[in-house]
Amino acid sequence: MKMSDTAIRIRNYHLDGYGHVNNARYLEFLEEARWHFFERHNLLAGLGGISILVARADIRYLRPATEGNTLLIRSRIRTLEPGRTVICQTATLAHNGKTAVQADITVVPVSDGRGTCFPPDVYNLLQQLQNRQP
Repeated sequence: MKMSDTAIRIRNYHLDGYGHVNNARYLEFLEEARWHFFERHNLLAGLGGISILVARADIRYLRPATEGNTLLIRSRIRTLEPGRTVICQTATLAHNGKTAVQADITVVPVSDGRGTCFPPDVYNLLQQLQNRQP
């Protein structure tokens, strides 16, 4: 596991009637991984009164995860603009390295219920993260 990964252990309450992780649960897992990403890179401290909201979620479900599996979720900046960023998230099965889910999540900064731009310090940090990625 790399420092940029978030590990999620699959429990039986994550499963649907078919015995695998329900599609809606993946949204929660991806959100948890984004929060870890934001915290790990100190992105939340510079937001002030600005919230980060999901504007779009494009998720591809490639293979099931079941009870006892561990998902490793890697988050990275795909694209960045002053008023939005797309975070690419990949959830792989720890036991075999195969991708279970691939997602592009568009997040936007919002202040007083309206879209705004990222504060300069946060935008600069996001740029640095994007530039450091493989």
